[in-house]
Amino acid sequence: MLHEIIKVFLPYQYVTDVRPFGSGHINSTYKVELKGEDSCYILQKINTDVFKDPKNIAEAHFKLQNAVFNTTQSLTIAKLIPTATRLKLHTDTEGGIWRMTSFISNSYSIDVVTEDWQAFEAGNAFGWFAKNCNKLNPKEFKESIKDFHRLSFRLSELKQAIANDKVGRISAIKDVVKFYEDREEELNEIEKLVDEEKIPLRVVHNDTKINNLLFRYKKAAAVIDLDTVGPGILYYDYGDALRTVANTAEEDEIDLSKVHFNFDAFTAFTNGYMGQVKTIITDVEEKLFYQAPILMTYLMGIRFLSDYLNGDTYYKTIYANHNLARSLVQKTLIESMENNKEEMKEIISQAINKIPVH
Repeated sequence: MLHEIIKVFLPYQYVTDVRPFGSGHINSTYKVELKGEDSCYILQKINTDVFKDPKNIAEAHFKLQNAVFNTTQSLTIAKLIPTATRLKLHTDTEGGIWRMTSFISNSYSIDVVTEDWQAFEAGNAFGWFAKNCNKLNPKEFKESIKDFHRLSFRLSELKQAIANDKVGRISAIKDVVKFYEDREEELNEIEKLVDEEKIPLRVVHNDTKINNLLFRYKKAAAVIDLDTVGPGILYYDYGDALRTVANTAEEDEIDLSKVHFNFDAFTAFTNGYMGQVKTIITDVEEKLFYQAPILMTYLMGIRFLSDYLNGDTYYKTIYANHNLARSLVQKTLIESMENNKEEMKEIISQAINKIPVH
């Protein structure tokens, strides 16, 4: 079947190899190699249980590559390859939705930041992406997953999970619930400023994990996994990246003494990111940038906690308290950030005012 799908996109080429590729957990991804060609391609079956509107995803990708990323730059994105009949997607006989993109050659991804140059390059790449997307109108893009980063929505999910207490877990973790409840009002201020248009809505990536970058040698080469690109704020990308880039432990670490906010990684990422976006950020955005890592860590913490209280129905778990462990890591990371707010503010300010644009 895969060869038949490939022929829809590349009808005249001979396929020498097609095999599963990458470590993604949502879409089914394959690398395609062709006879007589150095170039390879990526074939993906889109998971429509997660992404309900694949056409929207393809249209957003197409807008990006045509309006912004169609010139030679130091960084790039994968390009959509249309079908032989010029369609952006192909629907197979069973209703599966497929797309093909170019393959970024001679590149590699990483899952954990181990050196400061990796953090700097990640910040530089995601900042480059944000700066280029600043040319686009967010009103012309749709959310690929509705309310994905909207705090009030995630809090409503948590409150519902607490009220239902489906599997009788709430009594043992009231201190954890209180921790998150105590921070609700302060973090909600960001959403209010967005709704009041005091913090501008932009086109952002919305899923800035470190493994959504490709590296070549010791430089970031491409920003990938564009399925979540759409309306958002700079805080989403900056904060979510730092939630993982500057965490000294795994997301589900049991030994919480290992969980700290890595200031070397934070500083390197911030220097890279702010060096790119300093020309587009507003004064209001600058004042609250230090809260972005706290906000995004908080969002993930309450998502893990909600799933734990609901009986682990969304995230895959391998033991009974897996989602609770994940939430506790986020809680500990928030505490580490909160203890260093003033230093975070100073590092951000220095990065904005002293680091040159790359």
